[in-house]
Amino acid sequence: MALPSAIAKEGVNKVSSYISTKVEDKASRADTIARLEIALARLDIALEKTGRTPITYVSLLRSRKVLKRVYMEGIELLNKHKKPHDENDDHVVVRSSSYLQWIADRAANFSISSLVGLGKEKLSSSVAQKFERYADWAEKFVAEVESGCPLRLDTFRYPFLKHLLEGKSLRCQIVKNPSHSLSLDLQPVIVEGRGVEVILRYEYNDLRKLEERFFINLSLRISEDTDIIGMSINCIQRLTSQFKLVAESAIGELTLLPNLQDTFHSYVRPPSSIKEKYGRVVEIFRPDPICCNGNSCGTLANKSSIEIPEPVTRIDFSCYISAPKNSLRNAPLVLDGTFLPHFPWFPNEKIYIEYGGKQENRSGGSVQQLEEIARSDALDYLVHQPEPTDYALWWLSTHGAALVTLKALPPSRRVSKRKR
Repeated sequence: MALPSAIAKEGVNKVSSYISTKVEDKASRADTIARLEIALARLDIALEKTGRTPITYVSLLRSRKVLKRVYMEGIELLNKHKKPHDENDDHVVVRSSSYLQWIADRAANFSISSLVGLGKEKLSSSVAQKFERYADWAEKFVAEVESGCPLRLDTFRYPFLKHLLEGKSLRCQIVKNPSHSLSLDLQPVIVEGRGVEVILRYEYNDLRKLEERFFINLSLRISEDTDIIGMSINCIQRLTSQFKLVAESAIGELTLLPNLQDTFHSYVRPPSSIKEKYGRVVEIFRPDPICCNGNSCGTLANKSSIEIPEPVTRIDFSCYISAPKNSLRNAPLVLDGTFLPHFPWFPNEKIYIEYGGKQENRSGGSVQQLEEIARSDALDYLVHQPEPTDYALWWLSTHGAALVTLKALPPSRRVSKRKR
């Protein structure tokens, strides 16, 4: 009887040891999950705090981008190991905040294990420790953002920059006489992860000289030392020089505006969906807000004589140009253009042309070619058409896009003042 008793005792010990091990493993797993949840909560707090602060340092924007991706990876890992009703666990799957979840959806093509190096690694104490270290860094990051907040300093290139960084819009309108006026509107938009971006609209009107009328709309990232007026002038000069436009008067007036502080009217726009709409649009035009950093001339510098500064996300401009002497009509032509220096969604460079019901595709085109076509082929086509028409050109590439349209107006049409 001794042998059966010994076997039974050994069996009981093994079962007890197995049960004890399972209980310990489950407790350890629950502890690891709890540590991961706390680390992610700390990361979420850091992201939320810095999302409300105007960040003007590109290095801080880059760091925040890393923290966002770490947070996304943590959410994916937690959801993977914390499934509903898994092992009779009543916990629910953890979700990220709506904004970060939206980013996660947008970044579906990214490798989830790219930063933390998870891969097929199991959820363990060492993994939780990695996220805890990132959470410690996140808290230090918050302190760096708060200490570097430009609103705590007084080092603005232009006094009106402080208003923009505070989220206030600015407007300047000067009417010199019934036929001569100019206006400048600056509207800041603070989008999480992108710092402070400003929509600048400048319009110069001279009804006596239609060829000198000029409208430009810029979207650009700013900091407390951004030469926003100088950057605008630079873009106008590049555009007018390349397309042989007359804009000296418009540039001259814009140069004087920073010295006329009393002409700026500061105001807070009423609540609207402009931030949400701008966020969606700018996400398309420049998905990565800090791409090309370090290249002061931006991505079009090597592809066109129009060197667009790196902080600029979009340029829209419109003006009138005189019809050549051999034109069938004396009405001016309208030139509209849009430049997107960071637009990334086309696999190869090409030029697409549309005019008179015809369409052309030219592979391997460049912005330089687009400019040449606009000055030669487009102009020659329009001036020989008996009826008003237009000529549109698109340049598309892996990083950058442009659209230029020339329109011929009917001879009898009176050019009315643009309403923007």
